Amino acid sequence: MKIAVVQGGQLRMDDDILTLSDNLLKDAFPDADFFYPVWREDWNSRREIIDSFGGTVEVIDEYEIDYHPYNDNPDAVDTENYKKKLVNPNVYRHTHQTLQILNHNHMMRKYLQDYDVIIRTRYDSIISPVQVFDDAIDMVMSANAVISYQDSGDHFFTANSFIVSKQAKMVSDGGLIFHSPKVWDCDLVTHLDKRKKLLAAEFGWYQVLIGDTDVPYYRFDGGAHMTRCVIGKHRQKIEKLLG
Repeated sequence: MKIAVVQGGQLRMDDDILTLSDNLLKDAFPDADFFYPVWREDWNSRREIIDSFGGTVEVIDEYEIDYHPYNDNPDAVDTENYKKKLVNPNVYRHTHQTLQILNHNHMMRKYLQDYDVIIRTRYDSIISPVQVFDDAIDMVMSANAVISYQDSGDHFFTANSFIVSKQAKMVSDGGLIFHSPKVWDCDLVTHLDKRKKLLAAEFGWYQVLIGDTDVPYYRFDGGAHMTRCVIGKHRQKIEKLLG
């Protein structure tokens, strides 16, 4: 079984935190291949830390999209969470979130088609040192399911419950997303972008991974989270458990 771990986003964290997060991923997925798409600006200023990780580095030149994923698609998702995005639009943040999906699409097209399981995460996310992710890998392999892990409260060190419902039409993207290449259509992502229909963040990941298909989606509550929500109160425990 071939597993790929793909990070993404901006290098917001200090070097020591980025290293800790990367070490946790390598401890959790020791047989995986690691990929590091990085913006050229980050590469030029912080190449040393990225080089220290090993793996495959893909330097991506900065680019923009000429639409706003929410404002230009106000009726794309009929949920309260989606409508909230239309109230106070953040053009830079929302377009950057859409760029991350486009960057993942680039990585899928160039590197990842021959893998069995893709694990997508962010440079500003961190995983629990005690979480075992075998269930997610098994569900991807057996059912082509999409799985995400993200703490919604105080469950960073445990992820024993999961939500099956697709009603929210969101795939949590602040921790880990597991998927098979079989459920990722590179041409669909390109088509949505050209039509200015590609959404942002959780809604965009749902759009391209699930959409109107029968692909199952499960979200585990815990096991991973945004680093800023975890590191202050849990760093010593994380480092101790990592050994």
